Amino acid sequence: MNDTTSPDPAMREAIEAFQKKIAEQAEQMEKVARDGLAKSISSFVEPFALMSRFFRDNVAAWQSQNQEVIATVTRLVASAAQVSAQIADVMAEASERFNEALKSVDDIAKLGWTFPSNLYFVDLLRLSKFTNPADADAYVLKWYEENDSRLEEMEARLLGNNRLASFRTVLSQCFAAFRREEYALIIPSLMPILEDVVKQLDPPHLRASTDLKKTLRKDGPIAKQAQQDILTAAIWLSLATFINDLYAPRPLAGGPQTLSRHLIEHGRKEPPNEKIEVIRLFHPLETALSLHIELRVSILPVSRS
Repeated sequence: MNDTTSPDPAMREAIEAFQKKIAEQAEQMEKVARDGLAKSISSFVEPFALMSRFFRDNVAAWQSQNQEVIATVTRLVASAAQVSAQIADVMAEASERFNEALKSVDDIAKLGWTFPSNLYFVDLLRLSKFTNPADADAYVLKWYEENDSRLEEMEARLLGNNRLASFRTVLSQCFAAFRREEYALIIPSLMPILEDVVKQLDPPHLRASTDLKKTLRKDGPIAKQAQQDILTAAIWLSLATFINDLYAPRPLAGGPQTLSRHLIEHGRKEPPNEKIEVIRLFHPLETALSLHIELRVSILPVSRS
């Protein structure tokens, strides 16, 4: 008896072909799914893989260089310590030389030069070693010829200072005359400017006299205030020594053509027509201005509202 439930050969062949096609499609879909998942995961894994390879490839090199790096750092630390020690030695030496120069300011002023000025510290130190005024003058004159021959830098400093605002016209003319080598015309104009700046150090509520020597006297209020600081005291001493010499009585006849306030201002002696004497008079002007800064003295009256 024939089995009527079994499909005929043609039908069986068709079913098998369909099943095979389904299987192929399922396998392909699974492959696509696996590849897509792997690709998706790889986008996250790849940076970590790269980092891993970087460390793996370089760790050996780092290890080999480790001792060299340590040695280099050690050398740098030792060098820094050595440099620090050298700096400390230089600072100590500079401080000692600075104090040495400060002790010599009175000697420098007696040579005719005040402290400080726009000369460099090393030049002031060398200047303090001179004992002959002519040698000191030659040194300063050479310095200006090499550094500010036309006094243009000095002019900019002085004309830019508010304490000299009322003298800017005459100051400008003084510098113009300097460049024309008309030195004798400058000195009578500079003396009252210097006097005014020194008087400003002694404000009205402290002023006891218009005499500049009394203004800068040793036991006066300016000196007492200046003596609270070694640098300020040196500036004051330098200026006071110069002013005392400028105002000292001098004979009418004979003697060198030096600066004398009384003889020149009272028309008893012609001003020296020398470049060095003009520069010499500019120096205490800058010294007095620097003393204003150190003392922080205000020229304005105190409000009593």
